[in-house]
Amino acid sequence: MAHKIGLIGCGGISSVWIDAVEATSDCHIALTYDVDTEAATRRAAEIGAQPATTLEGLLSSKDIDLVIIGTPTFTHPDLVVQAAEAGKHILCEKPMALNLNDCQRMIDACATGHVKLAIGHSLRFWGAFLKIRDLIKADAIGTPSIGQIHRMGPAKVTPADAEEQNNLAPWRKDTRYSGGNILEGSIHELDFSRAIFGEVASVYCTVSGKETYGAYRSPLVIQAQVAYEAKSAATLRMGGIVAFPCNGTWIGGTKGTLAFDAWNGPVSYHKPDATEPDLISCDPTSAYELELRDLLQAIASDNEPENSGLNGKKNIGLGLAMYHSMAQGQRIDFEDGLPIGVTGDYQYEGPFGIK
Repeated sequence: MAHKIGLIGCGGISSVWIDAVEATSDCHIALTYDVDTEAATRRAAEIGAQPATTLEGLLSSKDIDLVIIGTPTFTHPDLVVQAAEAGKHILCEKPMALNLNDCQRMIDACATGHVKLAIGHSLRFWGAFLKIRDLIKADAIGTPSIGQIHRMGPAKVTPADAEEQNNLAPWRKDTRYSGGNILEGSIHELDFSRAIFGEVASVYCTVSGKETYGAYRSPLVIQAQVAYEAKSAATLRMGGIVAFPCNGTWIGGTKGTLAFDAWNGPVSYHKPDATEPDLISCDPTSAYELELRDLLQAIASDNEPENSGLNGKKNIGLGLAMYHSMAQGQRIDFEDGLPIGVTGDYQYEGPFGIK
């Protein structure tokens, strides 16, 4: 089945989706659209597509059956609803939305429109992350029971009187539109943890750093202790430590442990009684290409994609629960994969560099 795709949003992220489509033999981008008409025209010229002058023009095209949405987070719900009402299957970039009500609105619109919705959590398809998932499915380490999952990196030395630096695009700086550090930054790691351990039972989250010690200020680190219904647990971290790369994601199981430092691998397979781990290489195929293939397979088989709308909603629920936990200083419990006490309209609107 050949698919003609409408690309909505022609900024930086669109380039990876263009590459993913070009690597997939049974689909191509036919139309591009962006509120910046020059950006849409440039992208169209680069790939041999046609620019759509209006969103309505793209969505009404009978040639288009699937859209890729790569626009700012706050625009996702309305765009997904409009695409679903137009009968288009949808791949929407992460994070899905800014609150749980909007997530559900997107899910409901796609169900009513009988179209598939995938949310762009590409990390679960990426190199070492995907290899770990495959090895766990093959029973390499038995049952996963504990893990440490990082989005960390080396932080610079910061003088106490240094002004806050934020080089992000304007909408990303404003948490009313981006969702802040957790939704915008570490939602991929939240998704990967759930892909490994299953449904969340509870989370307790703290934030440290940005404290003055003499002439210097400490870097920001967010840490979450997550318990899962399967009785497993993981520590999720994002932030930085001065002059130290602080990599080291690992998943420990009942029969062994899998670990990696770089997203592209290799994966270290630690077996009981072995003096050295086995080093396992990873598939170099683009995660975005694999993600697109998964959606196309779901369309062909009339099943849900792995990155379904419900999965995206549960990731947002975990991220919002982490904010809620920091604000309240207490553990947030979950039921059916969603946080208890986090209302459908709750949305994080605090500082981007959380203090």
